[in-house]
Amino acid sequence: MKQDPETAKGRNVIISSVRHDEGSARQLEEILKSNPLYRPSAVLRGAILALYEMDQEQQLAIIMKAAAGSRNH
Repeated sequence: MKQDPETAKGRNVIISSVRHDEGSARQLEEILKSNPLYRPSAVLRGAILALYEMDQEQQLAIIMKAAAGSRNH
């Protein structure tokens, strides 16, 4: 089967694991349960895209909130 020349091929980057605290693990499970078509990799790509589309101040605020939450669990 030939590849469509119009489609850009994605770059495979291996991320072997992501460590979640109880809070983020629970949030991910809730997101995945909300739609059976969601997959963990798509949710993580969506989170990266959302951060990418934010300005730097918004990115910093969200990342610092996530970092503070992981220290509290």
